[in-house]
Amino acid sequence: MTRKRTSEPYTNSIEPPTYQSASYYFDDADQVKAGLHDLSIPAGRYGRYSNPTWVEVEARLSELSEAESSLLFASGMAAHFTTFVSLLEAGDEVVLPAESYRQVRNVFHHILPKFGIVVHEISIRDPEAFLDGIAALSGRLKLVHLEMPSSPHMYLIDVARIRQIVGDDVVITLDSSFSPPPNFYALRWGVDLVLFSATKYLGGHGDIVAGVLSGRRDLVERIRWYRDTTGPVADGNVAFLLRRSLYTLALRMERVNAQGLEVARFLTAHPRVRRVFYTGLETHPHFKLGQDYLHGHGGVVTFELGLGETETAEIVDRLEVPFMASNFGAPHTLVEQSTFFTYFEYDDAALKSIGVDRSTIRLALGYANESTQVVEDLDRALTGG
Repeated sequence: MTRKRTSEPYTNSIEPPTYQSASYYFDDADQVKAGLHDLSIPAGRYGRYSNPTWVEVEARLSELSEAESSLLFASGMAAHFTTFVSLLEAGDEVVLPAESYRQVRNVFHHILPKFGIVVHEISIRDPEAFLDGIAALSGRLKLVHLEMPSSPHMYLIDVARIRQIVGDDVVITLDSSFSPPPNFYALRWGVDLVLFSATKYLGGHGDIVAGVLSGRRDLVERIRWYRDTTGPVADGNVAFLLRRSLYTLALRMERVNAQGLEVARFLTAHPRVRRVFYTGLETHPHFKLGQDYLHGHGGVVTFELGLGETETAEIVDRLEVPFMASNFGAPHTLVEQSTFFTYFEYDDAALKSIGVDRSTIRLALGYANESTQVVEDLDRALTGG
């Protein structure tokens, strides 16, 4: 059997093929030198280092975020962790919002300190106090990590003012999973690296787990070495599914933006609801920041009932349209009682520190559902019908 294979047929295909290979071959030593040593011709090396389908989708992701370069990862957390360990060294000081995603907080508080990294945490509930806290650390910080909007309350941050405070030498990373383009373009506001859980809106179908990093080429290349070495990579089929999903991202975001606002307004007017968190509502504490930074407010609506945890669970149990699950950006509407799902391990003191009430419900609207379906279901559950 010959060790060579024929050239690919149908090279005029509109969609590039999906590559699943773990290895890439060379015809001879000269090709090895050109493709591997000199990098003068495009050639694969090994499946952990590169994949033509990754390269294609990474280029599209860079275009989406207006970035110089992008990397695809096996998950959003893989993108986060690899970024932090790539850019930080022992003795470096970093800061993040207290309202950051639970697992990101675990990385900062329980993993990075093992490597001698000093971590500061400041609440973003009061935007001015957050800025004052950043200013107090001025001159000491190596990296500022932000999350915008944050879960579950959809809090926002004055990103441009943070860049003014910390100057050009501090790296700013921002998790924009809840608000991808076209809703929010983080790199326009002084952010160096924007991170996404592509499992959410970017993937948009609830059928992949992936992460994305986009931003400055020099920083991305530093992170690439760590990704290629430690191996938190997605396979070719995941890259294909993500590439497919990007075609409909703007359409899906337009739909969930409209759904989110409609459902949020309904909940605001409902007598059984104490408080609604949605950045498109004037009642949201960071509404003004939303007007400055966001082009749409997404499909996640969080609300409090002012009840105990058991009474809240009874209402959630009565819902029939949403699946009880922890995710967002999928076709189906999902609901979670936050203290049962994301924060079930937190005691009262820990919940108070991040401002999560035991009656908090996070509703993630799915574009496959009609808003009227969801509204009718919510009304029935809330009124006990």
